[in-house]
This record gives sequence, structure tokens and C-alpha cells, in this order.
Amino acid sequence: MGNAHRAGRPGPPRERLDEGAARAAICEAAREIWLRGLGGAGDGNLSVRLDARRILTTPSACHKGHLDPEDLVIVDLQGRTVVAARGRKPSSELVLHLAAYAARDEIGAVIHAHPPAAVALELAGVPLSQIYVSEVVFAFGLPATAPYTTPTTDEVGRVLQEYLRCYDVVLMPRHGSVTVGASLDEAVLRLDALEHSAKIAWMAHAIGAPKPIAPTEIAHLHRVAGRPPVDVGASGCPPLEPSRARRDAANADAGATGPSAAPARAAAVEAALVEAVLAALRKGDS
Repeated sequence: MGNAHRAGRPGPPRERLDEGAARAAICEAAREIWLRGLGGAGDGNLSVRLDARRILTTPSACHKGHLDPEDLVIVDLQGRTVVAARGRKPSSELVLHLAAYAARDEIGAVIHAHPPAAVALELAGVPLSQIYVSEVVFAFGLPATAPYTTPTTDEVGRVLQEYLRCYDVVLMPRHGSVTVGASLDEAVLRLDALEHSAKIAWMAHAIGAPKPIAPTEIAHLHRVAGRPPVDVGASGCPPLEPSRARRDAANADAGATGPSAAPARAAAVEAALVEAVLAALRKGDS
């Protein structure tokens, strides 16, 4: 699934999911994401495709660890509310979920989260598409980072749809991640793999200067995993990372102080990474 080689290919006929089971599964997944620190209590949103016309999604302004099945909202593929409890409405970021389902028929679940290590690496300018552990390729191929878009706007959907046509994991600068799967379990596993690999990269960068896996081996791992190697140029898919110019422009718009501040920011990030690692080790010894 994903990573360019499935782009444009229609998915299998979608079976209708049991609504009650789907409601319970979303609540369980949301609670797991919150308890494991993959997102804040009020952050992010989850959805599953119930059938060819309806999406079940988490509501706006909800604590992800305290959701009840009746809190969830059903919308159609245009984002219009079909079923909602009193006082409940879809998240303002429903647009990114609609973009995902429009991108590929085989996508059955979408998770938008704020995994802290992955977001921190993106903020520090560490390319998430640099792979340090082979398990990433087996879990979801390669993660892509889209250009910056303003959260909750239609721009998010327009940009993400092109990325989700090709990739199963997409980082949104200064915002978070989107992971998709044929099922909710698959989307959760990909979120977990993204954050776990980001933590490994975080610690490795704090200790030294890790070397990513060579492109030739990445291509070999794709073949071993049954995924044709990604060829962005040939596939017409967006690049794995935004251009330097687009990244600099996004940083300027977000209030960054420009390239001259990069060394200081990098030093501060490295110090924070080292302290985080040491704190984790101290906690483990206590």
C-alpha cells in the first residue's frame, strides 16, 4: 500500500464495517495514542471509512483518552454531518481525512497525530526520509514531508491529497503526522513505527552523527518487503522532502529568524536531546 507503486490503482470493493465495532475500535485506538504519548489529549483526530459513502470520525474538542462510542460523528465524503450526538461536530481538520479517502480507494482508516519525536526532528530540520533502521521500510516504505500548510484550511486537503496518493505516512511541518492504512490497526502500527524510528534517530543524533541506510540498500529492502522501490521522478509523485526554498519560506512565515539562527537552534536541539536521553536512562535505573 502506498509509496508511489499503488498510485492511481483502484482498491477492492469496500465492505460495510460494523458501526458499533468501528466506534469501539476508534475509542480504543484514541486512548492508546494518548496513553502512549503519541499525541496530546486534545490533539489530532481519527477516522475509518464505514462504507463507500460514510466516514466515522472523532469529534471536535474532545479528550482522546476519554472518548465514548456515542461521541463519534458520521459524515459523508463531502464532509456533511450525517449522524452526531447533541453538541458534537466533526473536527475542524476533517479536510485532511477527506483528502486521504479521495486519494486512494483502498485507504480505510486515517490518523492525524502529533508524535513528539517525529515532529521535533522535522522542526530541527532532520529529514525524516533518511532511514536509519530497516524496519521502517517494512512498516510503511518511506515517510514524506509535505510543504507547510495552515492547519484547518482547505489548503491542507489540496496538498495532502497528492502526497497520500503515493505515501502511507506524511509529516506536516509544524503540525504533525498523517498515517493511513487499509484498517485502523494498520494506521496505528504505522504511527507507532514512525515515532519509534524517530526516537531512535533522535538518540543517535544526540550521541553522534549516524549514517542513514544507503539508497541501494533501501531499494533492496523495498524489494524484500514486496514493495517496488520508490522512483519519485518516474511516478509523478511529490518529493519526499520540501525544497530548501519552500522550507526556508515556511520557517520565515512561522517566525523563524532565518539561516543565521540555524547553528544556535541545532545546538539547543542537541542539548535537549541529550538531556532527554539521560532523563530516560535515569528513570530506567530508578
